[in-house]
Amino acid sequence: MFDFKSLVSSLLTKNSLATGIAQSATMLVRDLPQAEYFTALVEIIKAVSKINADTDIPLKERIKTLVYVDDKAHNIHHQLCQDFLAAVPGSKNYLPTILAFWHELANAYQICLRLYQAAPNNAMEADIRLITARGLHHQMRLIAWNSLRYLKPEGSVWQQGFRFYMQAEDAGVARTPLMLYPDSTVEVSCEQLLLQGCMLYLAQTDNMLHREIIAVDQMMMPLSQGIRLEKQPPAQEPVFVINLSMPEHPQPLLRGMAGKWMRYWSTSDLTSRLADLMFDLERAIPASLRALEAKLEREEWLALCEKLAIRWSDDGGKSLRKSERSLHSSNAQVTIGFERVAFTVKIQDIENNQDTPSQEWKVNDISSSGMGLTFVGKSLEQLAIGRLILVKTESHPLLLGAIRRILRQQNGTKVGIEILGQSPVGVSLSDPAGNRDQPVTAIYITQPNSRKSQRWFLMPKHLAEPGREQVLTAQGKSYLIRLKNPQQEFEDCSNSDFDTLSKVD
Repeated sequence: MFDFKSLVSSLLTKNSLATGIAQSATMLVRDLPQAEYFTALVEIIKAVSKINADTDIPLKERIKTLVYVDDKAHNIHHQLCQDFLAAVPGSKNYLPTILAFWHELANAYQICLRLYQAAPNNAMEADIRLITARGLHHQMRLIAWNSLRYLKPEGSVWQQGFRFYMQAEDAGVARTPLMLYPDSTVEVSCEQLLLQGCMLYLAQTDNMLHREIIAVDQMMMPLSQGIRLEKQPPAQEPVFVINLSMPEHPQPLLRGMAGKWMRYWSTSDLTSRLADLMFDLERAIPASLRALEAKLEREEWLALCEKLAIRWSDDGGKSLRKSERSLHSSNAQVTIGFERVAFTVKIQDIENNQDTPSQEWKVNDISSSGMGLTFVGKSLEQLAIGRLILVKTESHPLLLGAIRRILRQQNGTKVGIEILGQSPVGVSLSDPAGNRDQPVTAIYITQPNSRKSQRWFLMPKHLAEPGREQVLTAQGKSYLIRLKNPQQEFEDCSNSDFDTLSKVD
């Protein structure tokens, strides 16, 4: 494998000339085999960091080098992002490097802007316009990937993005589209880039699946065409606002939110476009959505558009909670994931089969349909939208639910769950014509114990075939059943109803 580290170390030293740095960057990112992308990107990030620390590099040479490295590393970085999102084996460790690429280059472009503002040069306006747009793009990518990690962006991430936007606005080019990279297929403006990040945040992605978050992010570019950031509140409602002078996230407009740093926009046109999409989706997936990388089924696109139309409305979707929750504070014992939950309820021993110690889970509030929890542990891999969760507290019976919301914060991770029912029972499933000595465990909640007055019969997805016959064994009795169509799919199991055919001896 090529020794990237030695190359960078030898050429990016105190004695290196600026032209030498540019040449080393050229060698570093030229004709790389895909197997070496990760190693190369790590060294590229280190090279950019050294450039940022070197105060002797002239601005023109600094921009030339950074733009070249960004051009060539862009596709390498994109491939690592795709591998990570697709959970390619070995890609789990890519995340810090993926984020560091955007962070280090955004810092590099911000240094360039400060140097330019200290000594403006009209001959460099085109270069400044490009690095401003790229810097803003990188900051908004950090916000998008915070959403994918169910992590609330820090104020400094927004403020850095606002600085890039203000540079574009001051130069009069915030609405001027350009190609971000030589291989880009569409032009974008700084205004669109900032709105994309703002509207993704306002979509309340903490209860969306990864593929839904990606879909919202990609939808925003075509949806945001013609939407303007204004210095005065527009007449059309709903109106959202950002304060460019403060490290704060976008929010709905409230009384008294005024000032020269405020920028306002209306989502009226955007929600009208969503309505048109929903009309088209009643028949088929429109070409504009098929062209996106997000791969959702027609029903999933329709549900997502309906969700966004509500969340980008006047009340921001705050009225969506099914029932009011009352405050409740206690420790909880928790088991996560269908297989572990099924095993736990079958042997009726949650104390010895919980995933984490009870002191790591706290109950915040509870209602007839849901519960709010806080997880203060560090192992977040177990948390996923749609995954089953079993909760035991001192004051409530054993509750089975599904994770519907995740929000990582400094004081712990907030987890919202939909309660399916209480007192779940572990049952066994076996093939009538096969070996009944090796059954599969399923979960059953009777109708009286269900929160929706319907029985829940949860099983591995590969078994949930309509018409399939199984032997169900519970409490020493066995019955031949025939499965109906799956009623609902969770992240790690399916819910099906069934007909009882006969008792089995």
